[in-house]
Amino acid sequence: MSYKMVAIDLDGTLLSNHNIITKKNETIIKELKKRGILFTIASGRPYQSVEPYAKQLKIELPLITTNGALVKYLTGDTIYEVLVAKDYVNKLVDFGLKNKLGVILYYKDKFETFNKSTAKKQWQLEKIEVEVIKEYDKIKVPLKIVYCGNEEKINQVYSKVKLLFKKDLYITQSDKIYLEFMNSSVSKGIALKKIMERYNFKREEVIAIGNNHNDLSMFEEAGTAVAMGNSPFEIKKMADLITDSNNDNGVFNILHKLFF
Repeated sequence: MSYKMVAIDLDGTLLSNHNIITKKNETIIKELKKRGILFTIASGRPYQSVEPYAKQLKIELPLITTNGALVKYLTGDTIYEVLVAKDYVNKLVDFGLKNKLGVILYYKDKFETFNKSTAKKQWQLEKIEVEVIKEYDKIKVPLKIVYCGNEEKINQVYSKVKLLFKKDLYITQSDKIYLEFMNSSVSKGIALKKIMERYNFKREEVIAIGNNHNDLSMFEEAGTAVAMGNSPFEIKKMADLITDSNNDNGVFNILHKLFF
């Protein structure tokens, strides 16, 4: 198979649990780039959190950030951005707060939440400064809204919001403690397809590597879908190939197998 492009998720995939790109992963990506293989990062993280890793790898393709709500080159040129439908912002914020969840609003240029512990958690995970607010701007519309809580609580809320909003919003999880809401016309898969069309890549020329529910839309668009060893069973079931975990250089191992 003659592959030309690889789209890789960050957390639980390219990054180890220490939030670093291992030397093996970095080396093989840079080696394949010399051979003409193009890479992009596809993450639920905002652009500001993806950017340092993309610079480390010198990524040339547009970056898929905020689960596809913002697609942007390292040069600063934006391919497109899609905001949450305005009618749902108030409903989502009110529902999250009533259910005592951390609620985070991801705007293009800032991030807001309603309690300090949620802000602290996002700094630890994504290295983004989240402003703690009492009230949010009801005129400005975010790219994404996130609920944060323990796994049991998130599962309970997920079953409720699917009934309330599933037809009108894209709802997904990048981790068991997060529930994420975007415009219904947003997903990593939609963003990946737009990049493929922009560069005239055929489906069979593209590899997608991920580990969670928000990666499934990419799996549907790519010719070869790779699940990490640390993925939930239902994600592995949807993949063409399964590699090792993110802490065992799973990205390096699968790329070495496919290209060498």
